[in-house]
Amino acid sequence: MSAFSIALATHDPLPQGQLAQVCHHEYRELRRHRSLALSFLPSRQDISMVMALFGIESEQRLLELHRLAERMQAFVDAWEHEPQRSGAPRDAFREQVFVCDDDTARVLLARAHADTSLSLHFYESQLAICCTLEMRTLLERFRKQYRAAQRIIEELAA
Repeated sequence: MSAFSIALATHDPLPQGQLAQVCHHEYRELRRHRSLALSFLPSRQDISMVMALFGIESEQRLLELHRLAERMQAFVDAWEHEPQRSGAPRDAFREQVFVCDDDTARVLLARAHADTSLSLHFYESQLAICCTLEMRTLLERFRKQYRAAQRIIEELAA
């Protein structure tokens, strides 16, 4: 079972729990975007820059979530730092793929598109159970951002 399917299968209707799930999801997205930016850096700086910009959007979403948590006084200390990874940092580089040809670029863009679709689905499912106006406003904006990212990735892959 993937991390996405676990996140989609476990919904916490309480605002604090939902906020924690969304924050955790965005941290994973931030790591994914940074990894993609690094992957495309050797041969496709244009795509690398777009992925880096998606990472910056993830950082901004995390800041917004942190601000909301402060307003809700919910688990503020839990989000001061990125969650620790289970493996050593060098393990992450073993999985790092660097794009050096068009075939690899197409495969990574297809994976990026699929992952972005899953994130879009994640935010749609979170909206379905959202019970606070402030959280709903954020989730709707995040969903719009992921729709835009999906279209951009489609254009890059074309």
